[in-house]
Amino acid sequence: MPRIRVYYNVRDRFGHFVAPATAANRNCPHRCCQNRHPHPSHLPVRLDKQVLRGMGSDELERELEHYVHFYDTHGEGGLQIAAELDRRTTVQRNADARKARAKQRRQAAETEYRDEVYRQWLRAEAETNGFMLNKEGRARGIDERSLFTGPESRVVKYATPELIEFFESNPRPTRASWFGSARSRAEHLSGRRIG
Repeated sequence: MPRIRVYYNVRDRFGHFVAPATAANRNCPHRCCQNRHPHPSHLPVRLDKQVLRGMGSDELERELEHYVHFYDTHGEGGLQIAAELDRRTTVQRNADARKARAKQRRQAAETEYRDEVYRQWLRAEAETNGFMLNKEGRARGIDERSLFTGPESRVVKYATPELIEFFESNPRPTRASWFGSARSRAEHLSGRRIG
């Protein structure tokens, strides 16, 4: 039987040339079909990876429904879509797991920070015999624990000389020094004088 040449001049949204209506029920000459079976209109046998990645999840679900009807001839396309949906599920699951691990690390660091502030406050209380706030700090009702984490200007304004001396040998556990960059931690541990 002589082969009939069909000219494809229209592309579907997958970039696959679509046969004119006159070629209905003829074998598809595309590389994906290789003249083995008819090519349903607008339904490539094999999908381009870039196209798959560019489609939304809802679009993929709809396409998969189309491929179910042509599984005997277009099974590969259906498998590609199913694989892409699985890939996205795995990527999402991995992203969720990374977020959960990051949240746990932040919570652990926050707990360690609070514990360190409390330990240092207890040590300072013992070394200063409880005299950590100067007269102005007591008059204003300042919380002495805020001197351990707040700005240095607060320490200069409300701390007793005993507490300032304590901080010079035991750097304050500020949030910047605890959670900040390597440089801010180095500055914190350098023991620079307050004030």
